[in-house]
Amino acid sequence: MSSGFYSLDQFAAMFADPVRMAAYQSAIEASVRPGDAVLDLGCGPGIFSLLACKAGARIVYAVDLNGVIEFGRHLAHANGFGDRVHFLLGDSRQLNLPERVQVIVSDVRGVLPLYSSAVATLEDARARFLAEGGHLLPCRDTLICAVVEAPEIHQRLVEVWKAVPNLELSSGLPLVLNGMYRQRFKPEQVISEPCRWHTLDYDSGARVPANAKFQLPIVRRGTGHGFGIWFETQLTDGIGYSTEPKVGDTVYGHIFLPWLEPVPMNEGEDCSVDLRAHLVGNDYIWQWQTAFPAAPGRPSIHFRQSNFYSSVLPPSVLKKHAAEFVPVLSEAGQAERWIFQAMDGCRRLEEIASEAAQRFPQVFRRTEDAFNRTADIAEKFAR
Repeated sequence: MSSGFYSLDQFAAMFADPVRMAAYQSAIEASVRPGDAVLDLGCGPGIFSLLACKAGARIVYAVDLNGVIEFGRHLAHANGFGDRVHFLLGDSRQLNLPERVQVIVSDVRGVLPLYSSAVATLEDARARFLAEGGHLLPCRDTLICAVVEAPEIHQRLVEVWKAVPNLELSSGLPLVLNGMYRQRFKPEQVISEPCRWHTLDYDSGARVPANAKFQLPIVRRGTGHGFGIWFETQLTDGIGYSTEPKVGDTVYGHIFLPWLEPVPMNEGEDCSVDLRAHLVGNDYIWQWQTAFPAAPGRPSIHFRQSNFYSSVLPPSVLKKHAAEFVPVLSEAGQAERWIFQAMDGCRRLEEIASEAAQRFPQVFRRTEDAFNRTADIAEKFAR
């Protein structure tokens, strides 16, 4: 999974997931040949790197934004591969490798493969780093949608806005019922046929945005509360795994897209779905439209929802995202610009911070504040 700023406990949960790790280990053993160069993209502490070395890799380039790679170096030495795993701290899209590699192994997903800049990162790696005839692990991810019964989470979302006596808080409901929530569904909560609604084919070029219209046949009588979303992956030929509910708990979990209200339904009905996910900046905007025809004792139903509606964004924020907005740096922006310019390769951090605090007293109340911000900028952008 994409490493972000995960703790070691979270990384441990990833490599302790037997569904995930058994598939990745088999795929690495099947794909890496003695003498291969390998890229471990979003490596974390480098577990895939170690498996690639065991499979015979000549060299592994292990790339991550997370400082946990320092612990990865320790693990590489502890396993006898310290001279073969080269850890690189940074965004892979801003790095270069000295050679193309025969295998790229990654898990830069979140709960779903549509996560932040994951698809763009894999596309960039394929184009710039993969040798002709090389292998991408995974080579394909498929997103799956089904109607689910989730009375507890749906009720919890609703009831909290009725929990304070004598206060009217119900205007919060449209916000929370247009949100996305990480859940773990059980097989008995799935009451429709699942639908494979979008495939990301990394070998040929993964396509976003994801959008599709489809039908979900209801397979048993029940009450639907929204959609459950999960994925299945093909790592390499004949090797992959699914995060579907019947697999049991995986490190990924599932996504719940709630409906505005519960819907009683009968076996044989069809739920019409229009599901879309668009990348805007570093986040996906999801839209889900749901339609049921009228049934005995129930009128026709049509929900139009989006996680954009759950965002509480003031007009000032929306204004700054408009194409016609003409930006002017605030005093804080001017302070950061000065810090960037002061990083000329001649001055120490403490000198830059001290002068920044003197120049911008409204931004930095203390020299310590200026030092912390200067150090943050240096960590991200200095070399």
